[in-house]
Amino acid sequence: MSACERNTLRRAVQEGPASATDRVGDTTPVTSRCFDVAVIGLGPVGMVAAMLLAQRGVAVVAIDRSAAVFDKPRAIGLDHESLRLLQGLGLAEAIAPMTGPYRPSEYRAPDGALLRRLLPQPAPNLLAWPANLMFIQPELDAMLRARLGASPGVALRTGAAVEGLEQDAGGVRLSLADGTGIAARYALCCDGAGSPLRRQLGADHEDLDFDEPWVVVDTLLEDENVRLPETNVQYCHPDRPTTFIHGPRNLRRWEFMILPGEDPAAMATGESVWRLLAPWMRPGQARLWRIAAYRFHALVAHPWRFGRAFLAGDAAHQTPPFMGQGLNQGLRDAGNLAWKLAMAVRGEAGEALLDSYEAERRPNVRDVIAITRDLGRIVCERDPGRAAARDAALKAEAAAGRADVIRQDLLPPLRDGYLLAGSPGAGEPCPQPWVRTPAGCARLDDVLGDAGFRLILGDAAFPGAVGDQASRLGARVLRLGTPPLMEADGLLAGWMRRHAAVAVLERPDHVVYGTAREAGGVARLLDKALAGLG
Repeated sequence: MSACERNTLRRAVQEGPASATDRVGDTTPVTSRCFDVAVIGLGPVGMVAAMLLAQRGVAVVAIDRSAAVFDKPRAIGLDHESLRLLQGLGLAEAIAPMTGPYRPSEYRAPDGALLRRLLPQPAPNLLAWPANLMFIQPELDAMLRARLGASPGVALRTGAAVEGLEQDAGGVRLSLADGTGIAARYALCCDGAGSPLRRQLGADHEDLDFDEPWVVVDTLLEDENVRLPETNVQYCHPDRPTTFIHGPRNLRRWEFMILPGEDPAAMATGESVWRLLAPWMRPGQARLWRIAAYRFHALVAHPWRFGRAFLAGDAAHQTPPFMGQGLNQGLRDAGNLAWKLAMAVRGEAGEALLDSYEAERRPNVRDVIAITRDLGRIVCERDPGRAAARDAALKAEAAAGRADVIRQDLLPPLRDGYLLAGSPGAGEPCPQPWVRTPAGCARLDDVLGDAGFRLILGDAAFPGAVGDQASRLGARVLRLGTPPLMEADGLLAGWMRRHAAVAVLERPDHVVYGTAREAGGVARLLDKALAGLG
């Protein structure tokens, strides 16, 4: 498509500086350029997607209707796959001050008895990060916006509402509220749960049968003597189900179910909130930071792809909060699609790879939402008889030693799409070990510093043609026990032994494409990966 040829994308037309909200990286007005990808909606999912694309050499325009980031917390938990994505963007040190440990989640009956406990994944950490961390979203969002604004190859357009999207076989055209337009080869719609673009594109929703009204209250403690739980707690009380979350620093969150007959607007007032908080603390002991009435939904859009436009994050799915997976699933969307779009833009992959985005992510997120919904139903039961039966059953499980569940074990791997079907470990996150370097131990991704395929070999002898095939795929070849893959703790070698693998092919999003069980199978593994690019 001539309007979007890459030489057009890279030209530098010196027309004087545009407004601060209209450009980054060069002085070409965004309305006179055609980009590789337009990212609409700059919450964490959109910002991470834009930076991942730019990191891979894609020309990106990033657009948001708001001129500034939202200054209140919403999401509160990051898991190790999300943390690894942020690490890959060079943000590991920047996120440390805004995070804190993720406490176990205890489900408690009205009499205080333990019904269930969700625990963090124990060490050693599979991805060289704690399986879960708490974080303060306004601080993360502000940092991401600043980094996005400084990213080469990204044009930033804030305070600009997208009102329409049209497309043809060559690209997309976005219509903005100010009467201007932006052209791109592809569009990624990350514009939230109320996504206007999702509605315009004509997506439907699959309803997984969860719709509950709650009021969410974020407080900042000001009295160090307030006695609050040291863990996260799900109060499974039929008179009013309640959640307590121990956030980082002095952030503490409560979520209260809104009962039938209660007005959500009236419940989301300071007077009502302090009445709800009375069992734990009183005014003056904490400051109310945010009060918001929500309906917790379990919804999955379909489809996620409309020609050259894709949905991601809350625009594609809405997850109840009982596993802290809403934002993390959106960040998985960004990581999954970014490398595929980059390969398509470079002409290295075709429609089959782009179609694999929905084939992989939609069934996976649907499974996660269903698991989360079922946990929510434990908490939300309001019928006294059914709640008593629930308590009796879960107390019996706890007495039998089955109360504890590892949170990360509940999350399924990918099972469809660009994967070697039937291959042990395919669809799982590929472990990231700590490795020994002359300067000390470091995470493997920091040492390698690349975002492409990796072929990881054990100690077997491999045919010489393997290197040629890996080169055609653009895969870096690594061998266990040789630099730079000098493991400090044997994590990756142990994972390979458990899967009886002599080789692992890791995708650019750190998902295992597939494994080989004997040296002769590595060539077949690479052939399948090359053929699947479409």
